[in-house]
Amino acid sequence: MRKHILTLSVCSFLLFTGASAAKVSPEEAAKLGTSLTPLGAEMSGNSDGTIPAWDGGLHKGNAPIKSADPGRADNPFPEDKPLFTITHDNLEQYKSNLSPGQLAMFAAYPTYQMPVYQTRRTAAYPEELYDVIKENATTAEMVSGGNGLTNFKVTIPFPIPQNGLEVIWNHITRFR
Repeated sequence: MRKHILTLSVCSFLLFTGASAAKVSPEEAAKLGTSLTPLGAEMSGNSDGTIPAWDGGLHKGNAPIKSADPGRADNPFPEDKPLFTITHDNLEQYKSNLSPGQLAMFAAYPTYQMPVYQTRRTAAYPEELYDVIKENATTAEMVSGGNGLTNFKVTIPFPIPQNGLEVIWNHITRFR
């Protein structure tokens, strides 16, 4: 019985220690802003060119039109037209690129259509936050089995997340 309690204690210690060791090495953090975006995504595009490389996100040069609905964001690309539209007639051609939820929409609604536009990578934070996020990568840690954060500033504690709990903390602490 004592052997089982000791084994359980050691396993519990390792489990909680692992949850708090979320920092990445300075070498790993150096990828932020080079091979990874400052927020931790892959900077390069995909090989077939359907996803472009990240070039800094939405720029001031993109002139948004004013939205009629004050609760909605303005459209920064008002001139964009669909490249193609997925319908029931061509669904098989695109099925491998659709999510189960999108396929369910086609199954549920006979007239459902999905216009597909050029892919853009517009994600961007204020420039002054990028250094803070890079610092968080090497300092931020979870405490109490993931129930809190320490050594963390402002937003995105784990730009290079190592597990789902870190992703959740990134969402909770996202910049608004």
